Formats: sequence, structure tokens, C-alpha cells
Amino acid sequence: MEKKPLLSICIPTWSRSECLRVCLESLVGQPEFLTEEVEIIISDNVSWDEGATEAIGKQYSEKYENINYFRNAENIEDRNFPMALSRANGILRKLSNDSIVYRPGTISYMCDIARKYMDEKPHLFFLNPKRDQPDRRSKVLDFDHFMRRVSFNATWIGAFTVWDTECQDLMEDLSGCDLKLWQVWKLCRMYEKRNRGVVLYRRFADLQQLKNKLLTYNQDQVFYTNFMTLLRPSVESGMLRASSLEKIEKELLFDFFTRWMLLWELQIPGYTYTANDNFKQRVLDIYKDKPYYRFFLLYYRMMKYLTERGVPVMVRGGKKR
Repeated sequence: MEKKPLLSICIPTWSRSECLRVCLESLVGQPEFLTEEVEIIISDNVSWDEGATEAIGKQYSEKYENINYFRNAENIEDRNFPMALSRANGILRKLSNDSIVYRPGTISYMCDIARKYMDEKPHLFFLNPKRDQPDRRSKVLDFDHFMRRVSFNATWIGAFTVWDTECQDLMEDLSGCDLKLWQVWKLCRMYEKRNRGVVLYRRFADLQQLKNKLLTYNQDQVFYTNFMTLLRPSVESGMLRASSLEKIEKELLFDFFTRWMLLWELQIPGYTYTANDNFKQRVLDIYKDKPYYRFFLLYYRMMKYLTERGVPVMVRGGKKR
């Protein structure tokens, strides 16, 4: 029987040919990539860039035996996330943005983590903090403690992993895709079956700046309304405390939405902005009855003042794609 790879890095992509090339180069240059333990899956969601993404996918798959390129027959939107995972063969399968640049030593690190946990198989979440946190010990957490650690970062596909045992019939139940957060839906379902997960604190990647990214593609709908919709059943079942959900909700405002609100209001170059779209007001309307709302308005004014004067502000942005 053919040996299964230990690690599959699964990259759903769409019309980002140069980003994809940089991502792949950051992987193929690592020594461990040349072993039988690693494979890369590229799942192309019908890119419309005149064949550029397809050309890169085929170029790398023809050059390296452990890179497999697939092109969907039609654009299946967020179903491309589980599709990429279902096309893999690895024991541990990790979703990856096509904009990720993997740091040296990442493949070795992830393979070591896979070996360490492959018998117990808790849910592994590669948090990718701003800085390495080597003194922060990773331990097995229940869903409530896990979500308090990862908060809104649970929406980022680049941190999400599944074991091969969780991939049977992956494409038969696609709930969560319509909410644009399949990975959160799947995480909740996996935790219902096995209430054990591990958050990993090594910074393993940098992100490429996407050119003219659409700034407000319904972020309030996806990252607040849909995200809360997916988490509330866990509160009702007792897996997630109401106070933990409130903590996540507050962190969304201060640590996620603030950055995007500033970019939108100040029309920072490098992004595409939707016309006639008061993104800032939509977010404020969500939180206007919260007890910390008045404090947030003061905080936001301070962040805006600093941003207008070119002072770097410590506001973290969330990551989905």
C-alpha cells in the first residue's frame, strides 16, 4: 500500500497567479518539502486571469511529484475549501491562503507537530501570532478555552487543520459554505465529536499584500452576523460560555473591525472601496447598545488621530482568505 504523506498543505486559489507563485516558492525551497512526508494540493476555483493561475499550477505540478493541481469545472465559491482538503491524502491536512509566505523551517515544524499529536488527534490550530511566543505552552483545550484563545481568528482558513479521519464524505455536507465561514462550522462540528484542541503559538508565515483588495465585502455580515450565528448553538449546548461569546464579540470590535473602519473612513490607498457603502456606520449600529460603546468611540477617535498622522497603531486585522 502506498505510504500516505504526513502533511498536506491545501491551497484553494482564484485568480492570484503571482501570489500563488510566491506562496509555492516559499514551500518548495524548504528541505523537508523534498521528502515523501509532504504534499501540496492546489484547488483552482476557475481562475479568470487568462490562464495565468492554471499555468503556474501546471508548471509546479509537472516539476514536483508531490504537488497536485486541480481546476474546478465551475466556481464553487467557499465549497473550494472542503474540496481542497478532500483532494489531499495526508494524515494532517492544513488549509492555506494563496497569499501566505511560509517562513523557513515551517514544514519541519508542522511535521513535528503532526507526529506529536497524530495518535491523540486533537484539533490543531496554527495561530500565527505577530511574534513567536515560545514560552506560551500549548496544551489540550476544551471548546470554551480554545475559543477564548483564538477568538475571531477562528475565521482564518490559514490556521485551520483536519486529520484524515475527519475527511470522510467531506463534500456531502457543506453547511456553513453559504455563510462564507465553512471552516468555523466544521470546527464547531469537530469539537462536538471530540472536545479537545491545541492552539500553537509559533509565527510560521507572513502575508502578501493583495493589490486593490475589496475592503468591505460584507465584513459585518460575514464576520459578525454569520460568525455569531455559528457560535450561538455552542452556547445553547453548554460547550461555550455566554461570557466567552461576549468576549469574542468585543474583541471583534476593538481588534478586528477598528482597522477596517479606519481604512474605509480614511480611504487608505491600496484598497478598492464599494460606493455608497457606510461600512463604519453599519458596524456602529451593531454595537450601539453595548456597555462599552461610548468607550469605543473614544478609542476609535484616538486610533483615527494617530493613523491620520502616520503613527503605527496596534490594531490587529482578522484573516479569512
